[in-house]
Amino acid sequence: MMTRLAPPPGSRRFRGALLLVLVSLSIGSAPVCAASQARAAEVLRLWPGQAPGTEGWTGPEEEVDAELPNLGKVHIITNVTVPTLTVFRPAAGKANGTAMLVVPGGAFRALTWDLDGIETAKWLVSRGIAAFVLKYRVRPPATSGAPGPESFAHFATRTRAAREIAIADARQALALIRSSAKQYGIAPRKVGMIGFSAGAMTVMGLAVARDSAQRPDFAVSLYGALLYPGAPPAGSPPLFIVAAQNDGQAPPARSVEMFQRWTTAGLPAELHLYEKGGHGFAFRPHDVPADRWPAAFEAWLASRGYIAGRDKDEVRGR
Repeated sequence: MMTRLAPPPGSRRFRGALLLVLVSLSIGSAPVCAASQARAAEVLRLWPGQAPGTEGWTGPEEEVDAELPNLGKVHIITNVTVPTLTVFRPAAGKANGTAMLVVPGGAFRALTWDLDGIETAKWLVSRGIAAFVLKYRVRPPATSGAPGPESFAHFATRTRAAREIAIADARQALALIRSSAKQYGIAPRKVGMIGFSAGAMTVMGLAVARDSAQRPDFAVSLYGALLYPGAPPAGSPPLFIVAAQNDGQAPPARSVEMFQRWTTAGLPAELHLYEKGGHGFAFRPHDVPADRWPAAFEAWLASRGYIAGRDKDEVRGR
């Protein structure tokens, strides 16, 4: 049975509550006025009715812009009560049959919608991959004010209920994409997932699902963690991992641990650990070593047959 979370806070608390989200995401300034988010041609509702386990969640979504150090403006969404998939399809003649479910981060309190979601989708479709950006259920915290220090272990425990709701939405989304494979011109066994921070933790929750039908065909984790004990099940998907040594939010040791667990289980994995990059860089370059990860990711996708190979000059130009 789905765990129920606390009722939503009043809208008058939103800006103070969102400040907690921004601090936890290493965003240095308070939110500013909302901006128009990028729209795609099609938005799919995940559940036929009210999403299970959160029937008491009410109120409109809240959207703001904030400044991310070194990366500029970021569009943030919270109070998501109706989870959806936003569909981005490659141009005619460019699709290669691969699809990816894109799972934004946001500490299970909000979604960094453009940085993690829209910009990732655009990168994928430019390489022939159909992208489905997941807007999963999240709530802002019920209290306002500056957060105190919190260990990663405490974060993992505190967010367990919210994480299970995110995983439920991701599981539903993956099933919907596969069941609609013919409609979108994708191969039902070439559906991967990519997640950032909390989104990566969501991806990893499905990567180790006991039911193989619920796992993605390949998984990508950026500054994430695997918060479930034990060895990954046999047949768990190939894994591509990215993290930075100077990440002050998600310990890079968690990414190393994922690589080691996959390797010990005899499963394919590739790890890219950069000295500098911080937390939350996604596909936006900011003159640090981690800027190189998209080229490595593209080479990995090509090596596994998910995209066509490109010549060296094209890959360097991204």
